[in-house]
Amino acid sequence: MMKLIKIALVCVLFASQTPASAQQVNGHWYGIGMLQTTKQYNAYLSEMVLQQKGKSVNGYLLYYFKDSLVKAYLNGLYDEQTHKLNIYPFPMIYYMSPNAKNSIDCNMSGSFTLLASKTESVLTGKFFGDEEHKYTVPDINLRLTKSNDTAYLVMKNDEPEERKDTVIAAKPKPVETEISALDAFNQRGKVVAKELLVLNSKIRLEIYDNGEIDYDSVSLFLNNKQILPKSMLNHKAIRLTIELDPDLEVNELSMFAENLGMIPPNTAALILYDGNTRYETMLTSDLSKSATLRIRRKK
Repeated sequence: MMKLIKIALVCVLFASQTPASAQQVNGHWYGIGMLQTTKQYNAYLSEMVLQQKGKSVNGYLLYYFKDSLVKAYLNGLYDEQTHKLNIYPFPMIYYMSPNAKNSIDCNMSGSFTLLASKTESVLTGKFFGDEEHKYTVPDINLRLTKSNDTAYLVMKNDEPEERKDTVIAAKPKPVETEISALDAFNQRGKVVAKELLVLNSKIRLEIYDNGEIDYDSVSLFLNNKQILPKSMLNHKAIRLTIELDPDLEVNELSMFAENLGMIPPNTAALILYDGNTRYETMLTSDLSKSATLRIRRKK
């Protein structure tokens, strides 16, 4: 009987010495992501920094894309019973983008399993696209190993500042400054797509991608002033209302291509309402010219 008690005490002591964090996902995880595609593309050298609070997980993903280091903020859930980590959809650069500066974002989710032992902890799984783009956005398989040396760097109250991608140049130039949206717009020419004659000065706009969703992103400028910042187009219209300048004989509405999407050039359907009449037109822009509507008001 005493022998059984001693064995039980040894088991309890052994269990108490197993770190509680062994079955959690807190910490720094390192690995390489491999694209599941028949063609050869660069692998994703990655670091995932996670903080777990109960079942909730947040943090960020750092990965190299060609010449740049990209940072994407993550949120998700971890089940300690099944050791499953699910990452909610987040924007990741489409693998065929020419570079990180002129990139196309696609939403990807994550599904991982934690395997923890005395010697190492490993997250195995993948990032995958949504149902609509599963045939154009291949999975990225990852095997991430936890770094015990850097686990303490994950702060207890480290909340992401904002949920968006940040591109960090791999070789920054000290004297280089980021070009403004207006400067980029002014560096391109304009091509007149159509001239419209409207009745009212207040115009309601709707812009959307009326073809296959290929991650086109655009900005809108009215009389050389940005009225819509970089926005990705899909089948759901982006709506806004503008006021024409009464001192100008002609108002110019331009569509600036932020990228070329997966199927160049950048195209969009634009609908205008002047209160009485509906105008619909197709706009096509590229990286050298912006499609422009010339709008006149009836006298």
